[in-house]
Amino acid sequence: MGIEKMSLLSIEGSINDLDSALMACCTSHRFQISTRGAVLRNLNEQNPYLGVYSKIHDMAVNLKIKPQYCDFSSLPYDTPEEFNSYFEDISKQYYEISEKLENVNRVLEEHRTTDAYLQHLVGMDVSFHDLFALKYVKIRIGRLPAENEQKLGYYASKCFVFIPFERSVEYVYGIYFVPKNLVEIADNVMGSLGFERTRLPDYLEDDAEHADRKIAEAIARESKQKEELEKELAYFTDKLKGDFTAVMCKLKYKADCFELRKKAVISDEQFSFSGFCPTRECALLREELKKASPYIQCLEIPVEKKGASEEIPVKLRNNWFVRPFEMFVKMYGLPTYSTFDPTPYVAGTYMILFGLMFGDVGQGLVVTLLGLLLTKLTKNGLAPIMTRLGIFSMAGGCIYGSVFGIETVIPPIYHRENIWRGVCRLFGNLGIPEHPESIFQAAMVVLLFALVIGVILILISMIFNMVLKFKAGHKGEAIFSVNGLCGIVLYAALVIGLICQLLYGIALMNAAYVICLIALPALLIFFKEPILNAMAHKKSEESFKVGNFIISNFIELFEAAISFLSNTMSYLRVGGFVLSHAGFMLVVSQLAGTASGAPITAKTVIVYIVGNIVVMGIEGLLVGIQVLRLEFYEIFSRFYDGSGTMFKPVEIQLDSET
Repeated sequence: MGIEKMSLLSIEGSINDLDSALMACCTSHRFQISTRGAVLRNLNEQNPYLGVYSKIHDMAVNLKIKPQYCDFSSLPYDTPEEFNSYFEDISKQYYEISEKLENVNRVLEEHRTTDAYLQHLVGMDVSFHDLFALKYVKIRIGRLPAENEQKLGYYASKCFVFIPFERSVEYVYGIYFVPKNLVEIADNVMGSLGFERTRLPDYLEDDAEHADRKIAEAIARESKQKEELEKELAYFTDKLKGDFTAVMCKLKYKADCFELRKKAVISDEQFSFSGFCPTRECALLREELKKASPYIQCLEIPVEKKGASEEIPVKLRNNWFVRPFEMFVKMYGLPTYSTFDPTPYVAGTYMILFGLMFGDVGQGLVVTLLGLLLTKLTKNGLAPIMTRLGIFSMAGGCIYGSVFGIETVIPPIYHRENIWRGVCRLFGNLGIPEHPESIFQAAMVVLLFALVIGVILILISMIFNMVLKFKAGHKGEAIFSVNGLCGIVLYAALVIGLICQLLYGIALMNAAYVICLIALPALLIFFKEPILNAMAHKKSEESFKVGNFIISNFIELFEAAISFLSNTMSYLRVGGFVLSHAGFMLVVSQLAGTASGAPITAKTVIVYIVGNIVVMGIEGLLVGIQVLRLEFYEIFSRFYDGSGTMFKPVEIQLDSET
């Protein structure tokens, strides 16, 4: 587990094998090409694959073929000319069918529009042929807003006659006649009233009823023709889909690999480019390159031997149990290559804290089963985390004796005399009840244990920081910083001294203890900067001012003390959520009536089910957020630097908008 070991590879060969080498690196999904490189001759030429890929992609959108990766090794096409020839062949077939379908759709739409309007003219016993043949009179067929029909009466001397055929709620459908020389005036008047003219096709000769019957027959013929063309297009798409997807996939690889040529260095008809590959996968990558061309050379260089100026990408590698928690680490930022992967630490602390704060056997089982179900049905990264959190919630529920909020099924830890007597002796001076009846009477112990957990996690985080600083060669920071050795001694001494004084009445904080374990570490932290300068045998770059030095370092030391206190007290929320969970379930039991000893009824069961669902939804979300906050602010802030760069192997991302 941890950070994947990386190797720097230099891939070299003849310029004729450049595209093959880049293609092998892309298809292997295990090589990240370096951004360093010289752009020399023949590398800025126009990409010949982009144009044909754009045309094929547009056709895929029209055919509703979703781009996806598939094996294209058997395809005979390789050059841009071959891909263009393939596209021309299939586009000719496609456009023949689609053009016929488009024409049928256009005619069908016209006929449907005409038919819809003719429905309003049925009853007109004059043929359209006679109407269109009028020599001195013009006609206009259309519809008028119903609210404006009465306004026609205002035009007593109007030069036209409007004859309605049908009325609806919104419109009056009809026709108006006007002398040819007055048609412009009539059109202006009717236009001002909102008249919408409909232009009927010239081929209508019979009256509205016969014309409607003929158009209905034409619509039936064209609908059948459309259905046949759609089936033909669907058959063409199904027949084409396999090869078309492979062609699009290979073409995308070719186009993107051609763009990667800009990262290669060309000299004397030879190419070379470098990049990173996980060390354990170098042999597999070498085999892929050998298959592409036996003349491609791949030189492996361990990254520890390379210059420090190159930034090494990071790939996390963890076992199946803690791997889902990599999501939280990536949210904060990846570790640098020279440090360590905190995923196991995050997984352990997150599961323990969540299990303690959301401790319930029944609800934990539900969360586990829900996580398993979502893991199978979805790719949500939280689903496998839910499975693990549910298991630890069940463990926490065994401590509190809570099963769906019922604390009589499993005896809680405070009802186990041997264990509880030990707890009472551990916190003897705080007046802990010897026989608590509920977890609320044991609230003091819950909160104290939360503080103990916080102290332990803070110390572990500070130890991590000290070890990492020593490993990086920053010995001064490892010893004299707030989160270094001096900070560990100072914090531990304060905690131990307070525990001994408050719990056991031991006056441990005598003069020697305070001077050696509290005052001295604080002074060393205060004078960290001059000590580090002395160790490095260098002078401060800025002019030294005693006043500024005292104020700035006092503020820094005071801030450290405040952070010790605030970070420690933050863990009280662990105990707080334990008590809030019990409080939530007490409310549920009160609503169900079981707290008063009433008999169990159907209403009781329903209230318990609904109450548990609400509690799991609200409290589960809040606990998850609060634990993540503890991870990021109280734990990570003490040792973790999430400034690493993610390992991103060169891959071809197929467009998915279709």
